[in-house]
Amino acid sequence: MRSDWPSLTAMAVAFGRGLGTDDHAPDPHAHALLPAPLATALRLFGRRGARTAVRALSFGMVDHVCLRTAAIDAALRTALGDGCSQLVILGAGLDARAWRLAELAGTDVFEVDHPSTQLGKREATAQLAACAASVAFVAVDFERERVGARLLEEGHDPARPTAWIWEGVTPYLHAAAIEQTLTDVADRCAPGSVLLMTYAIPELVALPIPGIAAFTKLAFSGLGEGLFGAMTPAAAAALVRAHGFEVIRDSDSRRWSEHAPGSAALARPFRAERLLVARR
Repeated sequence: MRSDWPSLTAMAVAFGRGLGTDDHAPDPHAHALLPAPLATALRLFGRRGARTAVRALSFGMVDHVCLRTAAIDAALRTALGDGCSQLVILGAGLDARAWRLAELAGTDVFEVDHPSTQLGKREATAQLAACAASVAFVAVDFERERVGARLLEEGHDPARPTAWIWEGVTPYLHAAAIEQTLTDVADRCAPGSVLLMTYAIPELVALPIPGIAAFTKLAFSGLGEGLFGAMTPAAAAALVRAHGFEVIRDSDSRRWSEHAPGSAALARPFRAERLLVARR
């Protein structure tokens, strides 16, 4: 990761959210959060014909990101309706939920991420009107710092139910960092709190191509974002149960596409990423 840029994955996800799979992109603020060259490209490729080409050329990444975003948004709305009054986004990247979801009007949002990713985002969001009651930027290096301590410093209240979004992060963390983060999350979870965690199964790419998983790991390592945290659905369920959560559901893009625009078939190469929803 360059010290003066968001991570490559954060930019790719924001680009996909901003592009969308139809004329109603999941994130209307993506262009404001992306570096200028990518914001310009987003405006150019947002036209219908160009969008279709990018969706195909991205090997389904755009569809996967949009479907994942919609699935998490839906689960978050349910959690807010059930009483969660705080939202912690772990590895927030260029996420714009605090500025685009009207349902967060009574919610305090805590954006947790690496300082490098947050640097430009702080400046960009200063020009946007937040939907959330408050937004706090919590700078943390997941591999070296304790999330719980930093949240305490920034005013997170462990007595209030919290929705936790951990989207697109665990594959890049070592097992010890995942375990430590979940320990910190559990320590700050009031009853009724909800965890929305994506994770990758060990196959990494849901295509029957020999050696594709090894190639994918090598490619991400070359980009400076190695893949370390893959786990099976059974292991993911056991992990969150060990920290006091009850699994509500675990799904992939085939289920997400039933309720959101986007093609699960086109997103198949990314089907190894799943969304686990659990309640404290």
